[in-house]
Parts: sequence; C-alpha cells; structure tokens
Amino acid sequence: MTNRLGDHAIVIGGSMAGLMTGRVLADYFDHVTVFERDEIETGPVIHKSIPQGNHVHALLYGGQRVMSQLYPGFIGELKELGAVPYRSGVDVAWYGPQGKSYSPTGSVREPHDLGFVGHTMSRGLLEHLVRLRTTALPNVTLEIGSTVEELVQSGDGVRGVIVARETGSETVNADLVVDAGGRGSHALRWLTSIGVPRPSETVIGVDFAYTSTKYRIRNSDNGAEPVILVGGPPPDFTRGAGVFEIEEGTRHVSLAGRFGDYPPTDDAGFLAFAKSLPASPLFDLIESAERIADITHHRFPTSMWRHYEGLADFPPGFLLVGDAICSFNPVYGQGMTSAALQTFALQEILGQRLAQSRGLERLAREFFAKAAEVIATPWALAAALDFAYPQTRGERPAGMSEGARYFAALDSLQSEDRDIQRLILEVFQLMKPLSALSEEPLRNRVLERMQKRKMGG
Repeated sequence: MTNRLGDHAIVIGGSMAGLMTGRVLADYFDHVTVFERDEIETGPVIHKSIPQGNHVHALLYGGQRVMSQLYPGFIGELKELGAVPYRSGVDVAWYGPQGKSYSPTGSVREPHDLGFVGHTMSRGLLEHLVRLRTTALPNVTLEIGSTVEELVQSGDGVRGVIVARETGSETVNADLVVDAGGRGSHALRWLTSIGVPRPSETVIGVDFAYTSTKYRIRNSDNGAEPVILVGGPPPDFTRGAGVFEIEEGTRHVSLAGRFGDYPPTDDAGFLAFAKSLPASPLFDLIESAERIADITHHRFPTSMWRHYEGLADFPPGFLLVGDAICSFNPVYGQGMTSAALQTFALQEILGQRLAQSRGLERLAREFFAKAAEVIATPWALAAALDFAYPQTRGERPAGMSEGARYFAALDSLQSEDRDIQRLILEVFQLMKPLSALSEEPLRNRVLERMQKRKMGG
C-alpha cells in the first residue's frame, strides 16, 4: 500500500452524495466499493429510491465548483450532454406581484451580468455524468442491486457491512464505511444496536409539496429566460413555481405549495394552479405547450439536521454524509451542493491525514465538525425563509426579527451596488459562508442603512 490510508472503503448509496464520496475515497484507499440497492439502467435515469428526482433540480455554484475540481473537464462534458448554460443576473428572472426582477426579493429591477455561469439539466443527466466519471476510476466498483443490511462491528469500531446480493448475504470488510443512504438511511438503527446514543435533532416542519412535469415549447424563439421563478413574498404567498430549460429543448416545470395548498396532479388542475400564481409568464409559456412527461407529486414534511457533531463518542470506521446527516427543504436547491461541499471537506481532511501520517483515528469527530460548518450556512438561510411563514413548525432561531431587518437593509443596498449583489449571490449559492454578509466594512454600511430606514429616510 503506497500513499494510502487503507485497503478498502465502502460507500452505502450510489446517488449523488455516494458517488462523490466514492470519488474522494478513491484517492486514499486501494479500492472503493459503492453499494446501491436500486437497479440502475445505463443513461440519464432516475433512481426509484429518489422520489424528488422527477422535480426541478438546481446545482448551485458552490456545488458546480466542487464537481469541477473532483472531475476535471466536468462542465464541458455536462454541456456536451445537453446542459443549458445561464448567466446569473441576466438569465434568471423572478416574477412576482410587482413584476419582473433579477433578485428573489424583487429589489434588483435591471439585468447585470455578475460573472457567474451556471447550468440547468435534469437530475438524471447530472447523476449520470457523476456516475460515469466515478466508475471510470480503476479502483472504484459500483455494485447495483446490493442492499446493505447491517454494520459489522469489531471491538469498539465498524469494520465492514453485511450486504444482501442475489446470491445471499455476505460480510464485506472495510477500513472505512461511509453512509450516503440519504434521508432513508438506516444508520440510527444500526448505531443504536451497537450502543451509540441517538444524536440530537433540529427539525423544521415546512409542510412543502411540489408537482412537476416537462414540456416542449413549440415556439423555440419565445424569448423566455433559461430559469424562470414565480411567486410572492411570505407570509401572504404560499404558492410558487419554477421552470428550467434543460436538455433536448425541454422545459422542466415544478409547481409548489405549502401547508395543504398543494399543486394537483391532473392536467386541468396543474394548469389552473399555474394560472393562479401571482404572475403569468409560466402559465403563458406552458398553456399551449406539449406535455411530454407524466405529472409527478412529492411531499416534504420536515427539514431535519441530525447533530452527529455533538456526540462525544462515535464508532471508528464509520461516517455519514449528505442527507443522512441533514435534509433540506428542496425548494431552495441546497441538497446536492451541501453534499458536494461535505465530500470536499472530507477530501481536505483525508489529504491532511495522509500528509501527516495520522491515519483514520478519530476521523468522525473531525469530519462531523467540518460537515456542521458546511451545513450551517444553507440551514440558516433556509430556516430564515421557512420561518417567515407563521405556520412553519419548530423552534425559531434567536434574533430572527433583527436578522430580517438586517437583511432588508442589505437587500436595499444590493439594488445600488453590484458588488453587494454579487456577494449575496455567492452566499446563497454556497460559495461563501453566511458570515461574509456581516463583515466590515459592509456591516457598517448595512447598520447605517438600517438606522436610516428606521428614521424613515
């Protein structure tokens, strides 16, 4: 073994988080096995186990940057497969009660190219490329149709898994097991069975649902932006929608609602819901378009963060990543990027350990602390938006009112200052931490604006 931390690593789950984790581990272990319970066809397809896969997905810039580092040439390949590029500040338009704007709050009324190019595509296409690039590595094996049933414990640590294959159950040993099994992870049950206490949890009852389908627009020169978002500010507006241009000249449409006001799944109801939105561009776009996919529905009752970073003891040889730690309200598009940033943090930690010959001892404590830092920004951003609705259940963070006033003043500044607009974008796209919005000299400018607004100026 040369320049490695171990002989064998196992990843549970072959979706986005699992594939990226497999890519990272391939640099530090002789062999990596990714166990995926679904049978996955060749090509851009959706996992059966990912019900949200049929809905609009956003790859935030923070996630795009990580994937570009993990997979050199990734963006070029994404475009070759049909992903659609868009420019922030120009090609993303928000439509609400006060008309068209270029920021979620409606404060930026004119387009400005902010220097970032993102891409829209189906979840199936994105995952297909990540799967191709990961499994192209000579020391990575993806085993589909293989379900991990239990962890294998030896002494005080995890030393492998029991996996169910067509030929029966088998013990597979490993130096490290990483659970990327998503929100349906069995880790809590497995850990409880070997005496690990349940971590504390933060839960936000968002009661969110969306209904989605795809259209082919007959007039390809309709002039619509690649990304259109429609809705109104909370708490008065619980309905919203997004339409993304994706591969093969297709428009992917997701309608969303909260607190029982869910978008329906029949043609007439889908169009009626779209027409009821506080602005008409989405309805105008699809009213006479050809629907080319089934209408699918998905409900998301709660956002959940399991605080593994708070456990004093955790079994060596085992980690969790992605939705197995924290699952976000999907309306904000943070999940894939948060998972990517967690895997990038794991890469940095393993690289340091290899360079310092520290091995895997107490890896969980170090990784979970870093993962919590990654999660903190998207969680705080989503919580602030979700708790703007009084129906949202959960413990409201301290200082929310003051934070809302601070952001309102900051938002008024971004309409005047393109650098502030760019900084806000970088934070919401998970390229910079939330703390960047309260650093000097910006903080002083915001506080002055708050005082001016308070005085009615």
